[in-house]
Amino acid sequence: MKKLLLSLALLTSTLLYGQGWVHNGAHVVANQGSFIVISGTNGNYKAQGTSRLIFNGDVNLFYTGNWINNSAGAIFMKNNGKVTLKGAAQQFMGTAITAFPALDLLCTANPTMQVNILVGGGHNGGGTGKLNLFSKQLLLNGKTLIINNRSETAIAKTTGGIVSESFPSFGYGNVQWNLRDAGAGPQYTVPFQTITGANIPFDYNVKNVGLQTKDSGFVTIATYPTPTISLPNNRPMPTGVNNVKNEFGVENARRMIDRFWVINDGGYNTKPEISLGFSYLDPEHNTGTNTIKEPNMGAITWIAASNKWSYPVQSRVDATKNTLLIHTGQRYPGVWTLSDTTPCPVANFASLGVCEKDSVLFTDKSTVVDDTLVQWRWDYGNGNKGSGDSTVGHFTPAGVYKVRLIVRAADGCEDTTFKNVNILGAPQANFVVEDTCENEVVKFTSLTTPGSGFLAKEYWWFGDGTTTAGKSPSHYYGTAGYPTVRYIVYNSNLCKDTIIRTLFIANKPYAYFMVKPDCEDLIFPFTNLSSAGIGTISSYSWDFGNGRKSGQKNENILYPDSGIFNVKLIVTNSYGCRDTNIQKLQVYPRAVADFKYDPYIPLMTQNVNFTNNSKIDTKWSWDFGDGYFDMVRDPQHIYKMYGTYVVTLIADNQYGCADTITKSIKVKSMPLYWFPTAFTPKNSDGTNDYFGLYSPLTVSNYKLIIYNRYGQQIFESKDQSQLWDGFVNGELCQGGVYIYDATFRNPENELQHFSGSVTLLR
Repeated sequence: MKKLLLSLALLTSTLLYGQGWVHNGAHVVANQGSFIVISGTNGNYKAQGTSRLIFNGDVNLFYTGNWINNSAGAIFMKNNGKVTLKGAAQQFMGTAITAFPALDLLCTANPTMQVNILVGGGHNGGGTGKLNLFSKQLLLNGKTLIINNRSETAIAKTTGGIVSESFPSFGYGNVQWNLRDAGAGPQYTVPFQTITGANIPFDYNVKNVGLQTKDSGFVTIATYPTPTISLPNNRPMPTGVNNVKNEFGVENARRMIDRFWVINDGGYNTKPEISLGFSYLDPEHNTGTNTIKEPNMGAITWIAASNKWSYPVQSRVDATKNTLLIHTGQRYPGVWTLSDTTPCPVANFASLGVCEKDSVLFTDKSTVVDDTLVQWRWDYGNGNKGSGDSTVGHFTPAGVYKVRLIVRAADGCEDTTFKNVNILGAPQANFVVEDTCENEVVKFTSLTTPGSGFLAKEYWWFGDGTTTAGKSPSHYYGTAGYPTVRYIVYNSNLCKDTIIRTLFIANKPYAYFMVKPDCEDLIFPFTNLSSAGIGTISSYSWDFGNGRKSGQKNENILYPDSGIFNVKLIVTNSYGCRDTNIQKLQVYPRAVADFKYDPYIPLMTQNVNFTNNSKIDTKWSWDFGDGYFDMVRDPQHIYKMYGTYVVTLIADNQYGCADTITKSIKVKSMPLYWFPTAFTPKNSDGTNDYFGLYSPLTVSNYKLIIYNRYGQQIFESKDQSQLWDGFVNGELCQGGVYIYDATFRNPENELQHFSGSVTLLR
């Protein structure tokens, strides 16, 4: 069995200067045995316009420069003759394809195609000319090499090859073999090589072409390179190949050979039946020897209609020949590669927990056939990663995260799956509360935001053994301390958040003062006995209940009126805590001392009557000013000596609130002025015959008037010595009672007044 090797390499085009051959529209005719050599520093062949080469017989054309075909038609008019490359780094160039009768690569460097070329004869019908590579590589450079000789020996070589994989940026180059109706049995081997010269064995066996149009059938063959990074999904797929999943939906990238065979046919009315043989050496499945290490290896082809890779129904490994043989009796055009037919693991996982800030548990649910999972690699889509068959992720903020799981089996096969995990927004628990004081009600104000959904539940732990539910509760703290408050909120998606804060409940001060009840119109001293509790007392606030207020620590306050007064003291410590003390202060009424006496000017040895006019009094103390005292309410007293005396009355009550009053009293000696109470006029006894003022003293401004019982004035005297003799108009008055009224000034010029009655006796 003959083999044909095809290879593609990348070389830099070089323009060589020298002699060349240029013909613009001319026809060159070479007869049998002609030998044409184009050489020099620029030994290019260039055809322009409608130029033609007519070889009549065997003609050899040698050239050392680039082959440039810009002719509008075919260069070679006959299918005989041969073109031989003899130069270095030569290129096939131009704007038109050249159909070489035969082509030998005896050049000193590998040639490069910049345009499609045909070898084997003219464009129409099969030729007999061959492509002989010798020891050189023909670099396809993304172009098409057409072999128009249907013989399986149409491509010959010594050690050379055809490089399809020269420039990935240009795509792959391919070989189009015009097989027409080759029939069954021939084995066509394209001698593909890598750019480094390594052979890529590839057998294409035509089993039965079955043509109706004999001159049109062809098969295109190429290899397509990939990077050598051994990671899933690293391969730049050929045009139209979108993924690397098999018919089971399993990603086979890890266990696929890093090279694709591109096989297509065309020009057939009846599709050919083919048998394929792949030979390979791949580091992912082979450790240093050209031996198939994967007994389940099979060829898979790309099914564009279903957009996935599909296994052929018939294939087998021939370990002795290091080949994979496919005898399907069916037509499988398109893109081929090799893969372990054992399914890779099917990556899958489940997640528990969907709230931000929560721990989201990811659990592996992957499956694997005839193998064991040994590695799990997680990517949470937020920059964090994990490992193990179960892992915990944390997500902030809320949103949709694309979580990836890569599982690896013991044989190295991997699979990847992605799932969108919707992380719901958790509520943001928050509240405000001011540090407060013991024995006070604390107001908690919720500032929580619900996140996703709405706020559904709120729970409070106040740190003193009590709990409640609700939005903004109030709580009474009876003792000082540092209670830890826990606040947990849930939204409608059952996402929760917790906030914990330690409060400071300060000791309250102790407000207290002392004051004694006392009498009105006195100054009351208030003694402050308050304590701070914690810190220091920062302020005092007094309200004495009588309109007086103060901010001093201690005060002395006058209460002019009696009554019960509510005295309030508020003390505040340096932590803002307050205490209040309210006491009732009794201000007792004071007794009101007052008295009068009679007579107004008493005489010594005369009885003086004292009348007590005091109020709110229950007991009394009299001081008469002459060394004598008394404790009755209305006393009587006789002054034994004339003079002026100061009388003091102390009126007291049940409260001990006494009052004192003093008055001066003038006591006269025995009377120096007197009027008789009866007289007997003209009774011839010479005694008590007259009525008037009797005094040893001489007075002034004397006036005496006497009235009868009818109020008629019957006598008047302005002379102290002129007395009434009982006669009126010379007649003695009737016996009976008469009224007198007398005024005068004594020697001290004091006005004296006497009035009364006198009885006239007959």
